[in-house]
Amino acid sequence: MKKTIFIAVISIASLCIAGCSKEKKYVDRSDAKEMFERICKLTSDYTEILANSADSLSWAKATSEYEEKLDKINFSFPPDTDLLLTEGQNDTIHSLMLAYIKARDERIHEILYPVVAVDSLVDGDSIIVSETAANVSQ
Repeated sequence: MKKTIFIAVISIASLCIAGCSKEKKYVDRSDAKEMFERICKLTSDYTEILANSADSLSWAKATSEYEEKLDKINFSFPPDTDLLLTEGQNDTIHSLMLAYIKARDERIHEILYPVVAVDSLVDGDSIIVSETAANVSQ
């Protein structure tokens, strides 16, 4: 009788230990890969669009469209999909985002503060001519 109880206790204990052990689960990264590809394409496209924007209106439109589309991409996948991205994918997204931010900031600065070439200034500006003439006559 003691032997049967001992065997029963051992088998129950082994079943409990086997049930509590972690199973190796296959992690499906297909959603993360698709998310990565869509973010990369979107960011590359809008970096190019912003770099070529003609005025502040087209710049603002492209900036808001990018943010909206990026939100749609992020919310179209299950929660925590971004946690399945590899380190290399995260680094790629990070460098693309930095390029986007640089293009965005440089273009709006160029639009708001255009560089005027010195040659394009009017040579016969009346104020400059009259001041020069006054200085020469003295």
